[in-house]
Amino acid sequence: MRGRVYLPQDELALAGLSDEDIFAGKVTDKWRNFMKSQIKRARMFFDEAEKGVMELNEQSRWPILDEIEANDYNNFTKRAYVSKTKKLLSLPLAYARSMIPPSRKLSHA
Repeated sequence: MRGRVYLPQDELALAGLSDEDIFAGKVTDKWRNFMKSQIKRARMFFDEAEKGVMELNEQSRWPILDEIEANDYNNFTKRAYVSKTKKLLSLPLAYARSMIPPSRKLSHA
């Protein structure tokens, strides 16, 4: 981390966390709750972004967030990593779906 915290300080404070907690690198319930809210917001932004991007199938959307959750929100000592194999396996279906004209896709609304 090199002595830097790139997290919203006001939201850390609301979650009862400090920079010292981050530097300690412990996955606590406070950290999990903080990360859950950050991931929820990230998914909301990603969902908004998808409205302007050709749709991808569920498995190829933002798999990094799923990996953080699968690691029990421990991004202190575990790397959220999506393997090349997993990425490559999702490409054919994602590409095929991108070729469908927007008027033929199902609405998510």
